[in-house]
Amino acid sequence: MSQNAKYFVYGIIGLAALGLFYNLIVNPVSFFKSIFMMLGFALVIGIVLYYFLIGRRRTGQNANYRKALKQSRKKYGRNTVPFSKPNGASKIQRTNRKATHLTVIKGNKK
Repeated sequence: MSQNAKYFVYGIIGLAALGLFYNLIVNPVSFFKSIFMMLGFALVIGIVLYYFLIGRRRTGQNANYRKALKQSRKKYGRNTVPFSKPNGASKIQRTNRKATHLTVIKGNKK
């Protein structure tokens, strides 16, 4: 961005800030009314865009997940016990495994 364009942008932002401050001093009710209207419109537009762009994509994935979950529950039954982390006792059992009963058979080596 050139130096002149940078000053032009700063000037526009400064004039906008000056206009907002003037409107706040001269007519605060109108100022807050317009601010709340802008926020309301932005909120409505954001909700509509979210529903049409993001909400519809999630519905298909969610429906497929629910269908697979229903199928899994029908096949394996309902699993009411949640997965739990192993406690200290099970860690000890894992480390103290019994030795295997395998023996080495020495054969003819050539």
